[in-house]
Amino acid sequence: METNDVAEFYQKLEIDRNNPTDYLLKKMNDWPEFKPFCCTKTEVEKLVNPQQINSTYHSTYSDRSLIEAFEESRQSGRCRQFLDNPSYFLKYLKSTPEERIDLNGSGLGANTIILSEYKEKFSILEGNHRVLFAKVARIPLVYATVTVYTPDPKRTDLFRRAKAMGIILKDYGGNPNSCAAYLPDELDYNPHCEPFRTFEDLQNIEASLLEIQKELSQIQTNESQESKFRQMFNKIFFR
Repeated sequence: METNDVAEFYQKLEIDRNNPTDYLLKKMNDWPEFKPFCCTKTEVEKLVNPQQINSTYHSTYSDRSLIEAFEESRQSGRCRQFLDNPSYFLKYLKSTPEERIDLNGSGLGANTIILSEYKEKFSILEGNHRVLFAKVARIPLVYATVTVYTPDPKRTDLFRRAKAMGIILKDYGGNPNSCAAYLPDELDYNPHCEPFRTFEDLQNIEASLLEIQKELSQIQTNESQESKFRQMFNKIFFR
């Protein structure tokens, strides 16, 4: 991304491309591992410090440093606009999506920034280029729609108990209380496989898990019996 506009942008911000400061070298993958099922989810609208947004689900940028991701996203036009009118970005990025429409005339989707938050860390779902720009330009606040994941002891306990039975629980569908049970082997083979069973809510899931465990035990027993039968059949007819 070697353009005069970007070079001038770096110069204005006192960024030495050959010797970037630490914040520009942080990779965009600082996001803890956790099980979404084990958390409650709350959607909020709020202002976020861009320097707390250190991860993205975008495969092109997720393993790059901030400055590498910024340059990969090809933002020379935004750099030029910042040089000509820096106050626009200060206003735009802390405005609501509806206010952004009035500022640039684009639709709601193009003006929405969506983040995930877990233990005060943020990851980008939508709005990668704008967030990367805000981070490099040191813009103080970004208005975003944020799904906050909060660890929930009851859900965590239920997940662990199900896992001990040989079942993996995951969120399912748009209902925050619905979930699905998966078989670990099938998930390992195909992360998008169909669930073994789905549930509309969590209230009766414990009894359902015990039923599933019995079903799985029966399947394993039947498979074992079938295997023994096949072994006997092979010995008799193919010896």
